[in-house]
Amino acid sequence: MDTEVLLRLIAIAVAASLLFVNFDVKPYVTYVKNLFKRKPSPEVQAQAASFIEVVETWHTLRNQCESLELKSAVEKIDEVFPLLNTEE
Repeated sequence: MDTEVLLRLIAIAVAASLLFVNFDVKPYVTYVKNLFKRKPSPEVQAQAASFIEVVETWHTLRNQCESLELKSAVEKIDEVFPLLNTEE
C-alpha cells in the first residue's frame, strides 16, 4: 500500500472519529429503541384512565342527555353508575 493512500485512510479515520465524538447519538438510539418497543393494547390504555376522567365524562354525558330530555338514557346512566349520581 502506498504511503499516500495509508495517510489518507488514517486522516479519514481520524476525521470520522472526531465527528462521531462530537455527534449526539442519544436521540437516534432512543428512536430505534422505541421502534422495537411493544405498543400497549387499547385495553391497557383504557385501564389507565383516572377516576377523575371517568367522572368527568360521565357528568358530561349525563348533562347532555338531560339537556336533550332523554329521560330513559338518564335513567340507564344512573343505573350503570349508581354511586356517581348522589348529588348534595
